[in-house]
Amino acid sequence: MVEAIYLPKLESLTPTLDSTLLKAMEEAGELARAVLKFMPWEKLTPDELSARPEAVALLADVKEELLDVAQTCVTMIFVMEDSFSIDADSLIGEHLDKLFEKGYVYDDKQSYRIATIKNLHGGNYKCISLPHLHIDDVTLLTTVCKIQEELGELTQFLGKYAGASGEQASLSINEVNRGAALELFDVAQCCFTMMYILAERHAVNIPALVATHVDKLRRKGYC
Repeated sequence: MVEAIYLPKLESLTPTLDSTLLKAMEEAGELARAVLKFMPWEKLTPDELSARPEAVALLADVKEELLDVAQTCVTMIFVMEDSFSIDADSLIGEHLDKLFEKGYVYDDKQSYRIATIKNLHGGNYKCISLPHLHIDDVTLLTTVCKIQEELGELTQFLGKYAGASGEQASLSINEVNRGAALELFDVAQCCFTMMYILAERHAVNIPALVATHVDKLRRKGYC
């Protein structure tokens, strides 16, 4: 069984939706570059991969960029919860309902919500976890494309629907914020799903990976 991925709230960062979109686009571009470099090795077995140090290093870049894209989205969701009166737990429920309606299979006995967990350094982190979707035909390339699609939909809420692109606003500010939050969940879900798939296909150690990611954030003073 693959361990769950939890990404933390970054207490010292207060991004805006506009800055989050820019950061997510930056991280998605870096992810696309990492994926293109790793693609020739994507079908290797864990044993074959471990015998190729260059491939191991390229996969490490992919994993790091996936977490960075997801973290960008999760960070903004927590900010919206604190500052925009967004009920993140309620939106997680709506996100899960949408996944179910689309026929995606996941373990519905797990609890997917805002949680507080203890980290290796003795502190507590407020975290978000999203489900492991069981999708057979997902590849790194389709994941990159899906992330771009979801970022495009996020851009619609912040631009077109909010009237920021010159059109008349078609949604209220509360509707824009709610829609943007749901799109952030969709982008993060793409990353979570691919991380779980990498854990299965390439024996990626999820707890060690997340611990390294959180340590990086802690060293930077973000959490």
